[in-house]
Amino acid sequence: MTWELAASTLGAPYDTMDELARTFKNTGVKQIEVAVGDEMKFTMASTDDELKAMRDELADKAGVSIFSVDSRVQVCNTDREDDELVESLEHCLHMASVLGAKYVRVFPTAPLEPSWDPDRLPGMVLPKSMNLAGVSKRGAEIIARALPTADKLGVQPLIETHDSHTNGERNAIIHYYLDKIAPGNRAGSIWDLAHPWRVGEAPATTFEYLKPYLVNGRGVVQIKDCAFPGDQTPVLQGTGRVPLAECCKLLKDGGYAGPLSLEWERRWYPQVEPLEEALVAARKAIEALPAESQL
Repeated sequence: MTWELAASTLGAPYDTMDELARTFKNTGVKQIEVAVGDEMKFTMASTDDELKAMRDELADKAGVSIFSVDSRVQVCNTDREDDELVESLEHCLHMASVLGAKYVRVFPTAPLEPSWDPDRLPGMVLPKSMNLAGVSKRGAEIIARALPTADKLGVQPLIETHDSHTNGERNAIIHYYLDKIAPGNRAGSIWDLAHPWRVGEAPATTFEYLKPYLVNGRGVVQIKDCAFPGDQTPVLQGTGRVPLAECCKLLKDGGYAGPLSLEWERRWYPQVEPLEEALVAARKAIEALPAESQL
């Protein structure tokens, strides 16, 4: 059986709902993540009625369901007030509930050094007396404060391998503290396959750290490809160097059975191919995986 291909709306930030529905219908995508931002279709100011209308339009025209709300909440951002972050996360959890989504993506995003190389773990600019452990614990505390809302709504926060916590090791530190604060919580991770790889963490190592927060419906895997670790510009899946087959074998052997969701970052790289073309390439790359890497 071939892995299910899902997608994020980040790949078509300015398309109309009709165009989005047509893209997903043409490429056979049935599950999507919706990117939230002021410039996107789904915004923090969207009303419940607007969210329901967009949800229903995608379902009616393309048979698409929404499984994740990809927020830009930055739980480790020490430049933001704790209450503000908790309120934003709770609002996104509510959005997910309205949209019928199971997950809400959050970023770590501790303040980074002004310049850093994409193929290296970034340094952080933290308040005095705060280190990696301290800022990770602070991120866990933000999530923990929103867990009663998450549990009530049946929505799970997911911490992405991104920015200050790009690799599995750092991502798992947040979970370490979250598990101590809120034993038995269902918060999970998003393993963006490109990010830990580009900073030098082997896929097997990443999966070892993240497995508890991915399998059994706990988290999500995002796929993307790039030409080499120092360049984050997206390339069509299968034409770059991100080791998709190796990662998928780890996922299969480790018990992950969720979708592979293409996060085609055309919002940030407008020069790349349209989302439909990227989805066609991604499906071909998934179908071409060796048998031992297939679900």
